[in-house]
Amino acid sequence: MIKLVAVICAACALLLLGAAPSEAVWPMYHEPSFDGKVIDIATGKPIEGAVVVAVYNKRALGASKGQSSSVINVKEVLTDREGKFHIPSYTTVLALPFTQSDRTTFLIYKPGYASVTLPLKSLFTGRTKSEKELSPWDDPVLSGKYKIRLFPSGVVGLPKLETKDERLRNMPSLPDKLDHLGRQKKLTRLINEEKRELGEPEIDPYQMRSILLNEVKREK
Repeated sequence: MIKLVAVICAACALLLLGAAPSEAVWPMYHEPSFDGKVIDIATGKPIEGAVVVAVYNKRALGASKGQSSSVINVKEVLTDREGKFHIPSYTTVLALPFTQSDRTTFLIYKPGYASVTLPLKSLFTGRTKSEKELSPWDDPVLSGKYKIRLFPSGVVGLPKLETKDERLRNMPSLPDKLDHLGRQKKLTRLINEEKRELGEPEIDPYQMRSILLNEVKREK
């Protein structure tokens, strides 16, 4: 038994040593802290009360980024009066062998503004040195009209939306609809605030989860 444990530990050490610094390989998973600021792209003023959601993912060894990806954890924070936010570092042990970290994605949302879902790790760890303009949507109606802007030092500029239709098209979905609903309460609250303002029915994440689980059972 002692020899077996030693062999397993040695194998884990080799996997860890052979991994790139940005990609944790089983059994450890680690991401640094993330810091940023959200502003109104037109006025430059800070946006208070925007939710910033970090979605931590893993994938099977050998799979390309985004392939066979699954959510490990979700963390969410709100921006303060200065539009700033801080997400502490995160470390855990992966339960399944032969897995490694996948790209961490971020969802930024404030009712009335464009929502963003992007892998912004380099921006929020201070490694982005130049400005970048991009479209946050695949939606052909919105992508041609609005742009977000990424600035150095983790600053994200969001455009304000003009119509009810645009706000409905822009509304994000929960990053994880199954295992981490309790860690998406701020996002859920903001989505339902906007739905109420627009006269739309609110979402019930646990009802959504139940529907998804029933669909999986039927498929089996």
